Amino acid sequence: MKRELVSHAIVELFQQELEKMSFIEVADREDVAKKLQILCDDKIPKFRKSRTAGELWKYFFTKSLSALTDNLRGSSELCRYFDEYIDYEDLLFAVDERHRDHIIHSIWVMLLGFYLRKCYEIFDTIDYSDCLAELEDFDEEFGKLVGEVRKYEQPLWCMIALTHDLGYPIEKTKLANEKMSKMISNYGFLRQTDFNYDFTIVHQAAIDELLSCLSTVVVRPGRKNLYKLGHVPGFRLDYARSFEKLDHGIMSAYLLQNHLDWICDAMLFVRGLETEIGHSNITEVAKMVVALTLLRSISSHTNRYRYFTVLNNMQPLLLLCDELEEFSRYARSPETHEWVEVGRRTELECRKDLLQMYYTFDNRDVEENVKEFFISKVKSIHKRFQLSTDNIKEVSITCKDVTKADNIICTFKKKLGAKPKATIKVGRKKSEDITNLID
Repeated sequence: MKRELVSHAIVELFQQELEKMSFIEVADREDVAKKLQILCDDKIPKFRKSRTAGELWKYFFTKSLSALTDNLRGSSELCRYFDEYIDYEDLLFAVDERHRDHIIHSIWVMLLGFYLRKCYEIFDTIDYSDCLAELEDFDEEFGKLVGEVRKYEQPLWCMIALTHDLGYPIEKTKLANEKMSKMISNYGFLRQTDFNYDFTIVHQAAIDELLSCLSTVVVRPGRKNLYKLGHVPGFRLDYARSFEKLDHGIMSAYLLQNHLDWICDAMLFVRGLETEIGHSNITEVAKMVVALTLLRSISSHTNRYRYFTVLNNMQPLLLLCDELEEFSRYARSPETHEWVEVGRRTELECRKDLLQMYYTFDNRDVEENVKEFFISKVKSIHKRFQLSTDNIKEVSITCKDVTKADNIICTFKKKLGAKPKATIKVGRKKSEDITNLID
């Protein structure tokens, strides 16, 4: 059933879920609920929403991390980085007119994840098979490990949602640099040296370790209650290519790995299937799977080389929440040039075999390019999901602009056994095939 994703309904459901979150202090729940109401109040300006979102971010980050580990070393440094990140966000609005406030956005992604898991049956049971390799058969011992991992699902999702865009300044600084270059070139006698990033030999060890973590899988050879760690070379290459492009997802993972000692502790295991050393403590192995899921999820959401065969995994869940979250988007009014909330209506129909996403532009105070938005969404979703007879059989995206007399409708569909097709229709004109623009 197609369901509209309404901000008030999402917040209301999350407030109900707060009662079940053991890692959230009972005395804090009322204050959290009040702050969440600020985010979905249309009358409250963006500045106050951003500051409120920053307070919520720090609160949920600290509580979630504490629920995952007793080792909080590095969290203070990461929170200080976040303070700088908030100030940097204000600068980015001047650089990119389509920029969204990622402080507010990360909170909405967190809320939306809880909403999808509650309202869509497919997300009820999270699959962790990407971290677990079956050499023989998936027996009840592996089931026990998954059960142990699921004890951490709520704080784990909070961490994934809150930290998935922390590496964003790396990408956006390039855009700021391009803007400055164009301005400075007008002086003629001034020359700007392009801002670039250089990782020294010292950083290579950390980069190599991150790539090793991202390509790690847990294996349980034979019937022994002994777990070993293997590597998937293809995974490593995919993430290495993403790192070369400085994608903000994997840069977020790099930031977490460098700051949070917990991640290093969780990965303190001897690796290699050929080694005689195994790991029998199921609680410790589960915590490692949690750390792997965190790093892999935030790294994958911007990694165009990683695709998904199922929907009920933390990685595609993050990607979907990231793409569906349009509640916090702001744009400049064509008349006043002030920032106004875009408020695109978003709808979703989602089953094991079907993913349908709908976006409706109905805010006449904002000038939007629906075709450009549509192409961007299709490129983000299209090749990230692989169709199969056992799982996803159809993916479609529809964008509709109803702010003008001639409605614009853009549609994309790919179905098992058929070629993908994208079209655009303006008013009563004949639909135009724009499939070539999405490849």
